[in-house]
Amino acid sequence: MGEVGGLLSGVNPFHYNPGSPITLYLFQACLIMATCNLIHIPFSKIRQPKVISEVIAGVILGPTVLGQIPGYTDTIFPSSSIPGLNLTANLGIILFMFFLGLEVDIAFIKKHMKSALSIGLVTLAVPFGCGCLIAIPLFRNYANKDPTQRHIKFTVFMVFIAVSMAVTAFPVLSRILNELRLLKERPGIIVLGAGIINDILGWVLLALSVILSSAESSPVNTVYILLITLAWFLIYFYPLKYVLRWALIKTHELDRSKPSPIATMCILFIMFISAYFTDIIGVHAIFGAFIAGLIVPRENHYVVKLTERMEDIPNIILIPIYFAVAGLNVDLTLLNEGKDWGYVFLSIAVAIASKIVSGTAMAKLHGLFWRESVAIGVLMSCKGIVEIVVLTVGLNAGIISHKIFGMFILMALVSTFVTTPLTQLVYPDSYRQRLKTELESDQESKTVILVSEGIEKEEPNYMNWQDLKSYSIPRVINVINTPEIISSSLEFLNFFLFKGTKKSGSKDLAISRVSTGTTVKSSSKFKKITQSFRKNNEEFESKLETIGENPAGFSTISILRAIHLRLMTERTTDLLHSSSLHNDDPHFTANSDYILNIFEIFSNLSRVPFSSEVIFSTMREKGVNATGMEMTHKDLILFPLKGASYEYKGNPTLLNEKYTSFEHIFSHIVGLNELPSTFFSTLSTDLKANFAMLISNTCGRLSIERMKRKHIVLLLPNPNLTYSDFLGLFILLRLSFNDSISHENVIFSIYFNNLNSTFIKDFNDFISDQYWFENTNVKILGITAGVKNESDNRSESFIESVLSQGLSIEEVEDLEESTFIIAENKFSPSDPFENDVKQTIYVGANRRFNVLVVHYFNFRTKSGTI
Repeated sequence: MGEVGGLLSGVNPFHYNPGSPITLYLFQACLIMATCNLIHIPFSKIRQPKVISEVIAGVILGPTVLGQIPGYTDTIFPSSSIPGLNLTANLGIILFMFFLGLEVDIAFIKKHMKSALSIGLVTLAVPFGCGCLIAIPLFRNYANKDPTQRHIKFTVFMVFIAVSMAVTAFPVLSRILNELRLLKERPGIIVLGAGIINDILGWVLLALSVILSSAESSPVNTVYILLITLAWFLIYFYPLKYVLRWALIKTHELDRSKPSPIATMCILFIMFISAYFTDIIGVHAIFGAFIAGLIVPRENHYVVKLTERMEDIPNIILIPIYFAVAGLNVDLTLLNEGKDWGYVFLSIAVAIASKIVSGTAMAKLHGLFWRESVAIGVLMSCKGIVEIVVLTVGLNAGIISHKIFGMFILMALVSTFVTTPLTQLVYPDSYRQRLKTELESDQESKTVILVSEGIEKEEPNYMNWQDLKSYSIPRVINVINTPEIISSSLEFLNFFLFKGTKKSGSKDLAISRVSTGTTVKSSSKFKKITQSFRKNNEEFESKLETIGENPAGFSTISILRAIHLRLMTERTTDLLHSSSLHNDDPHFTANSDYILNIFEIFSNLSRVPFSSEVIFSTMREKGVNATGMEMTHKDLILFPLKGASYEYKGNPTLLNEKYTSFEHIFSHIVGLNELPSTFFSTLSTDLKANFAMLISNTCGRLSIERMKRKHIVLLLPNPNLTYSDFLGLFILLRLSFNDSISHENVIFSIYFNNLNSTFIKDFNDFISDQYWFENTNVKILGITAGVKNESDNRSESFIESVLSQGLSIEEVEDLEESTFIIAENKFSPSDPFENDVKQTIYVGANRRFNVLVVHYFNFRTKSGTI
């Protein structure tokens, strides 16, 4: 029974009471979680996996650092409380091994069997052999030195040390590949397959070493345990696997958006039974959980849905406690001799070098370039989570001492820590970009513009009134960052991508459903729905009549490409989802991503050619990932963003809250859209296409009258029109051209600077042969910018002049249904937006109208590959 009265009755909360162990356990769990997350803050800045922070937290909380304080260990982590921590930690690692089994993609291995098997085997065999050699002096110096501990045979010790040197941490490796954007490149694909093979064989060898340890007194028992383990694996992998798949199909589980509680309970029951069985036969519970994870069907991303349902508590609480407890067992004060540290450095050097040499040699034999090959070797040297699990199993089984455990923990931490910086060093982004260009040029001739050493490879990239007649945007790439901006994004696309006139004799463009980052094959129901959208296509086309003799490039059909820039978190679900994107049929759109489903349905309804992709990215890398996608200089990259927020819960005083400056609304936009502070600077430096940023200041308000007439306003504050001004003019004219066909009765306005004395004449000359223009509602008005305001003696910005001089009272009242287009000319890294753009964004946030900032990419002023 627990002590009654608690703290108020004078009970010491740090006194471990076996009758109420939860009291001290809760404090220990909070201390471990807080320390892990605090340490991870600086490590996350340098792209290090969280397992490093968790183990280091355990080392700090253990005898190495805080344990040197008198009375600390007996008070905070008394020996009698450790079994409670171990119980929850082992439950966490059982679930972790189950998740690890879910990550093993057998189909992916089959698809890349040759490279995966050869590289996986060699990068396991060479370090394994080196580990056998290192085990000889380690056994002589450190094994069987404590008479109170069990006696270990050399063969058992040697196999375990060799396994410790040979394993590769597949979960950490997958996250590193995601962070470095290598999943789609040749090294990433090869490392994924080889890592899975290496992981599976590593666990088999670890199981062998545990079996040898458990049955070392009787060789016959070793054979029996091996045969029983093999039989259990075959039972799970063949009859049970197919029975489970049949049951899930029969109950329509695979088609559900989330697994049902009954199905989840049954799968967990299968996992716990397997873990229990492998534990009682003398292997270890983690191997049974791993086997259970292998048999869960991967169809319709069921493993992703299942992991999403159950992963949070283990990942947030139980697994960090496991690695922290591993750190608590590390006592670096035991390494008090020179030879101890000599073996530490030797193990680190051999573990990393053996992987790099073997991986590089095998990758080179498969025809990869030297830098690609070295990158594969470096990536395969990652130890991480798997190594910690292996060492903990060996320590608990009595195979290694605490001194060797500390040595190899340091080896695991260092090898994991150096993986990311070494990969960036041997395989930098600049080299990857050049290599990608070379591979693409070798495979096929694409419409890619190379501007190297000032030599043009395509037509001049100018933009003026004459060029506007033939200008077109062949593809719109819509980058979706958050789901809240879907509505405003689709609203703009609906006006811009309206399928215009069809020239006689031209072939109808079929809907392209190719996705380079697909997630799953479309289900039969989804296929039927999308096929129904494409019926009666010719009937619709017949209703579109050619308007005018020369509609310029406004009638051309633009392809829509939707990119879901999805935030990559520490969750296993994201890891499973991202690593499986490249094993699906590339002829189907990402059916498991609901955002892309919405855009595909929209494209089918609008009969616009469509493709899609999911890009997983950490927040820090969003700008790099956005600029690293496939694009040409004629594409329009559309970034819809949330602007002014209406999330005021009905409070009328907050509804009228105003932003005080551009910096105020800009920081709000960056935070609300989960963007890094360098996002726009990165875009301005690396983006190789036309850019449009749609800031929606009305997407959060429910009371807006959506049926009011839309108003599209183009602002031309520059006396001399720039390339970007012409891009904004083209967008407005294309919207008005589509409106002349769809008869939405949108109001269009063009406000130019009165200093541009030839604008009216140039515009009239341009539209003289555009007969469709007669069916539009376009107002053109010159604005005298910078007029002094008598009341406060200041100059107005161009947007303020437009609001005061150009708009009618009705238009001012309906600003919430207005979109103001303005050009950003410089888009420089140091200061991405000019003053007129800043003022328009600022005023738009306070007056609640949408702002579309456009920038024309002129490759003549850039260098590199477009």
